[in-house]
Amino acid sequence: MTERAVKLTRFSFVAAPVLLVVYGSIRLLAPASKEPGAAWIIGHLAFLGGALLLAPVCGGLRRAAVGSAGAARRRVVRTAWAVALAGVAAASAQAIIDIYVGFRAADKPEMSDIFDRVQSLPGVLPLVYTVVPLFLYIGMIALLAALKGPGAARSLVLFVLGTLAIAVNLDLLPIGGLCYLLAFIPLRHRVATPQAAVPGRPVPAGDGAVGPRA
Repeated sequence: MTERAVKLTRFSFVAAPVLLVVYGSIRLLAPASKEPGAAWIIGHLAFLGGALLLAPVCGGLRRAAVGSAGAARRRVVRTAWAVALAGVAAASAQAIIDIYVGFRAADKPEMSDIFDRVQSLPGVLPLVYTVVPLFLYIGMIALLAALKGPGAARSLVLFVLGTLAIAVNLDLLPIGGLCYLLAFIPLRHRVATPQAAVPGRPVPAGDGAVGPRA
């Protein structure tokens, strides 16, 4: 990995869940967030940013998991990564549609009408709303379960709790995002350093990327 990629990935481990907390908080606290307007647009821009930044998070988890894995486990990890990225794509598409509808609709009834027309298109409902978005959570749970070392189990439990909170009620999205933040922060230092990508080049002490940290 380049130094820029490392910085982006480590930034994403914090920024992605923070943006989800922002979106959930706007959705919960701003009365105008359920209809066309600034609150809807800003909230869904935060949602889009959080969804997109989960892609480098998934990549960081994949690299951390394969570093100490055998051949069979590496295949499982790469499959989980691909599944999670499909979920990221679906969630991002959902956010883009929401932003588009927010700009196009003049009021809440028109917003509902546009959503009905978009979701009636063949394949849109399962690909963007009901089935493929679940791949994000399935893939990330599998990636977190593949991690080894101190704190790995704690991060997995926190991510599962956050996901369950969101599944129970979208009003709990800020709590879910906070659980994700607490799950990801200890893992951001496992992202491979640029030096670690060069065979035979030493990795600075305390900056190990893959496998357990001392």
